[in-house]
Amino acid sequence: MASQVLSGSSNPTYTNNTGQNVRVVINFMMNVDGMSWGGVSYSSGAREFVVGKGIVIYLTSGLLGDTTILKEGGVFPVDIALSPTETFTATCGPYNIVIIKEDGT
Repeated sequence: MASQVLSGSSNPTYTNNTGQNVRVVINFMMNVDGMSWGGVSYSSGAREFVVGKGIVIYLTSGLLGDTTILKEGGVFPVDIALSPTETFTATCGPYNIVIIKEDGT
């Protein structure tokens, strides 16, 4: 298996038990309150963010069509490395995340 896809309605958790490094690629995460991985943690302080590969949007209303690009405090990594036994967790709404093993198998 070259990759694993995590999709769901809220709060993903992944523990790297592959015995090698993995990449955690966040394709989409909505209503992000916080994330932690490999001893690092981040809290947005408000569940008003949409995170995706190459995007971080602050919602000025409940509609995705009425947005402004977040200019302060909105730095979220979308490509995270985990060593063996490290865990990634997020407090969020719907999500789609890809886990890629270092050797691609």
